[in-house]
Amino acid sequence: MLEILALWHLTKKVGQMVEEKGRKSGWYKALTVFLWFGGEIFGGIVGALLLGDGIGLYLLALAGAASGAATAYLIAKNMTPAPVPPPAPPVSIPPPVPEA
Repeated sequence: MLEILALWHLTKKVGQMVEEKGRKSGWYKALTVFLWFGGEIFGGIVGALLLGDGIGLYLLALAGAASGAATAYLIAKNMTPAPVPPPAPPVSIPPPVPEA
């Protein structure tokens, strides 16, 4: 349950950071979730190969999730702001022609 709350908070934070830089947050939120679970699965596999089973496997899975979360956070933090297009030049309306 705590993992779900942590992931929810992290996803919200990454989305906020990305939107402040003028970018859409949807893909970055999805990337955060993907990196979290991908890191957790990878850590679990490494833990199973190295330690077999038990608390060590769980701890390595959590470490993998933390590394995925840190990666998503660093991507959002180090992102450059979106380029802002230059303002359009003012439109000049020609003066009315005097009637003769």
